[in-house]
Formats: sequence, structure tokens, C-alpha cells
Amino acid sequence: MPGALIPALLLAAAALGARLLGWHGATLLLGLGALGMAMGRRWPARLAGAGALALTGLGLLAAGAARGVAPAALLPLLPALGLLMLSARFAATLLPGREPLITHYTRFDFGRLPPECAGYTRRLTGFWAALLALAAPLQAAAPLAGLAPGAVAAAGSALMLGLFLAEHALRDRCFPHLGPATPARTLRAIIAAHRDTAHRDTAHRDIAAEASAAGSIRHV
Repeated sequence: MPGALIPALLLAAAALGARLLGWHGATLLLGLGALGMAMGRRWPARLAGAGALALTGLGLLAAGAARGVAPAALLPLLPALGLLMLSARFAATLLPGREPLITHYTRFDFGRLPPECAGYTRRLTGFWAALLALAAPLQAAAPLAGLAPGAVAAAGSALMLGLFLAEHALRDRCFPHLGPATPARTLRAIIAAHRDTAHRDTAHRDIAAEASAAGSIRHV
């Protein structure tokens, strides 16, 4: 497990504990903090994201209190925001000059990008970006439709898991010569990609620190 996710998981566990205790305001703030910590690549970005979302949560709680809205009514915003952030993560990699996220992961599966996979992985990245963006407002609107947010989240998660598994079967039919596509193989590629990113970030910080130290020595 990438070490960067540990603080986010700890905050998420704390949010779950607060939810079980019925502390809805704390659940919202801790959950937003977990989302902010999970989405940033570097520590400054993670801390800034967590702080910004927690402040947003305080604003929502204050506005809700002024209008007589209970903190529990705001909790469906947590999974909706998480879906939107994931959608943005996929969509951002489709911008000009960027490599689509699933294309990037595929490189770590094969050690290269098979040419026949380039268009497929780009379309697949767009599919997940659109699906997650569509699921977010449906999740947020669940209480307005008289539906239990937890049930909607569970149904949405089951649907996405089913689509994730079905895509592997489709990939087997489209590219049988590339070997069996399995969820375990996909997860290994994702983990390898994130480890490579973490290694590059560490190397970049080391180079920057060495350059700064060399500059300081020259000025002595």
C-alpha cells in the first residue's frame, strides 16, 4: 500500500468511527479531510487539500445550522464529492499533452504501451471519467428522491465493480494475444505506477536539496 494513503485511511477510519457514534458533523469534517489527503500527490498539496475541504465542511455546517439543516443531511455530499474528485483525476489526464490515466497504468503492466491499446485505453479513461461524474449528482440527490444514501452508494459501488470486471472480459476478447486480463494484474500495474511516481518525487526532492546545498556553499 502506498505510504501516502495511510493518513487518508486513518482519517477515513476516524470518520467511520464518528459516524457509528452519531457525530455527524465530525464525520463530515474527517471525511472531507480524508478526501483531501488522498487526492494530493505531494505533502503540501495533501495538507492544503485536506485543510481546504475541512474549511469547506465548516462552512457547510454553519450554513446548514443557519437554515435548520441537520449535519446528517449533509453526509451524502461526502461520497458525491469523492466521485467528482475521482472523475476529475481521470478527466485531467485526457487534456492535451497528458497521457490518459489507464494508458499510463497499461505501460506498467507490459513495460511498454502496445500500440493497439492506445486508443482503447484513452476511451476507457474517458468512460470512467464520465461514469463517475454522472454518479456524483445521483448520489447527492438520493435523499431528495427518498432513497437511503447508503443503499445508493452500495448499489453504485456494486455497479462499478461489475463494470470493472466486465471490462476485463471485454479486454480479453479484444486483445487475446496480450494474455489474460485479470483484476489482480491490473491492481499490480496500478501499484507499480504509484510506486514509480513516489520514487520520482523522492528523487526530485533529493536533486532539489542537493542543488540548494551547492548554491549555499558557493555563496559562503
